[in-house]
Amino acid sequence: MHQPLFRRLAALLLCSACFLLPPAQAAHPAAPLAEIAVAAGSWQGKLLYNDYASPGNMVTLPTALHVSLSQPDTLVLYFIYDDGPGKIVYGYDQMQFDLKAGLVNWRSGDNATDTQRYTISGVQRNSAGTQFSLSRQADSMLIQYQLTISASSIVMEKTEVAAASPAVFRHRYEFSRQKP
Repeated sequence: MHQPLFRRLAALLLCSACFLLPPAQAAHPAAPLAEIAVAAGSWQGKLLYNDYASPGNMVTLPTALHVSLSQPDTLVLYFIYDDGPGKIVYGYDQMQFDLKAGLVNWRSGDNATDTQRYTISGVQRNSAGTQFSLSRQADSMLIQYQLTISASSIVMEKTEVAAASPAVFRHRYEFSRQKP
């Protein structure tokens, strides 16, 4: 007589427990975004920039770049600049791409709170790679990047546009995949 009651209680507890469990998670992490995954690896190239101290004076620095993915949608960039005899400068960036929302969260330097949000204003995919057009408004300045990623090269160019003024070139990175 107690057996059916015990079975009903056990069934009720089992059903209740199912509602308390967290939702099932995927057994495997998501695949990386194809548009950015191709950037992983070591690169050699240069940084060409418009010297802020002497506008119009272009400076070129040999630059190495190491790229990895920390998440399926996030690139980690490690720059090494040769800034003259015995002077090596390092740079650290992290770019998280949200293609559905049309955003890139870009953190520069080793300060975890220094993150800028860029709008993806255009994406062009072709056999040569993917070009992202990124922009953000900073006070009265529009900051724009063109980022092109392919299996053989990475090019990133920054321009700034002040109100009612033409775009001003700030810098351009050009990288080729480093040969093993």
